[in-house]
Amino acid sequence: MAHHHNVPLAFRFHPTDQEIVGSFLHTLLVERKPLMPPYSNFIRACDLFGKKLEPSEIWNKYGGPQLVDQDLYFLSGLKKLTPKRMDRSIGNGGTWSETESFKLIEDDNGNQNPIGRKRKFRYENKGSEEHTWWLLDEYSLFVGPKNDYNDRSYDFDFVICRMRKNDRASSKEINLKRSSQDQVQKKRSTNKKMKKDHQMGSTEESSSHVQQGYSSSITGGELVVSYDDVDSIDLTFFEDNPSFNIEQILCETKVEDACSPSNSENVDSSYCKWTESYMEELMACI
Repeated sequence: MAHHHNVPLAFRFHPTDQEIVGSFLHTLLVERKPLMPPYSNFIRACDLFGKKLEPSEIWNKYGGPQLVDQDLYFLSGLKKLTPKRMDRSIGNGGTWSETESFKLIEDDNGNQNPIGRKRKFRYENKGSEEHTWWLLDEYSLFVGPKNDYNDRSYDFDFVICRMRKNDRASSKEINLKRSSQDQVQKKRSTNKKMKKDHQMGSTEESSSHVQQGYSSSITGGELVVSYDDVDSIDLTFFEDNPSFNIEQILCETKVEDACSPSNSENVDSSYCKWTESYMEELMACI
């Protein structure tokens, strides 16, 4: 709860619908008296319709982030287009859109006489990331008994509104963002795994070429051949000699002069012969 002076210890402002209409609105609009503390600290005058501020800006301005287990309450003037049609725009392109049928508020003395009306609205602005994030309950007062309580006209030009966050919508948005981030991370992991598998496949293919005596063309640079997957009969030799440099291999077989482009076939043939010789020597040591 935000700090206010003249507020009893552990006080929480949770008025009922009957109290908002039959007490606060009646005092302000019929008796034309100001609200006394501590209630005057919780019901503020603020124009919620047609105002340039966004709901989040109003929420922050009036201490919404500091509230604990409470909502914000405002006395707001109506923007009448006709006796029954109101301008409910707010902020930059947003509007308060009614979400369900209105509810009649009866007095609390058991007479079941409607004394006012409650209407529910939701902030809608598809161009804003806060679309559907805010809810508004609007309370209006009747002058007296009506012949038609379905009549949407207002007897007074002022209403009390309760503004609060739409926790369901904000949680859904957060979950969507998390889901989107998870998908990006999953895609990155998949791409990383595919790249790793591709690299492993290339290594296995090179090892297979050496094992089976396939020829290999040399176009430049250093080629390192791994023997991790040659055979499972005895890996002692491979643990002691994990990799071989192809240039060293060519030098040992004295075919370095064959590296010129004109003698590429000799290189392939020499490498193939070295492979066969090496494998025979290796098998003889087992």
